[in-house]
Amino acid sequence: MIYLRNLTIDDFDYLNSVENNKTFWKYSFQNKNYSKEDLIQFIYDSQLPLEQTNQIRFVICKTETDEPLGFIDLFEIDFTKSQAGISILISNSENRSKGYGKLSVKKICEYARKELKIKNLYCNISVDNILSLNFFKSVGFKEISKNNNLYVSSIDNHHESIIQMQCI
Repeated sequence: MIYLRNLTIDDFDYLNSVENNKTFWKYSFQNKNYSKEDLIQFIYDSQLPLEQTNQIRFVICKTETDEPLGFIDLFEIDFTKSQAGISILISNSENRSKGYGKLSVKKICEYARKELKIKNLYCNISVDNILSLNFFKSVGFKEISKNNNLYVSSIDNHHESIIQMQCI
């Protein structure tokens, strides 16, 4: 159904279309367009050892067609604390609610635990992002805290509350 693969320079156009799509900014806490140079550097950095970058991004691909469906990331990887943040985006709404996201999270959790020896995965989600909150609950994450006015939205500059969720 899906597989995860490392980001490559061949993904530049897709990465650009996702990272610079303002529709996604509110939920990714992004607030500016990335330049061509920024994105090329990001792809280059993704090839460096995890110990240098403390993050990894995988492209979620459809097995039958190799079509990229989105990205799934581990970030703020802390080997000492055995924890990392997780984020996921299925870019085309037509590919959502088909199980691709759940399979991707299952695969990256398995990778984090077996390959990286990371036991604790967490995510920070805006209280307004009900779909994402429900999605992470459905894959075993539990709400551990709510931080009011933690983040200023890049879209309309208002303060948002963040719910931190965790899967141990």
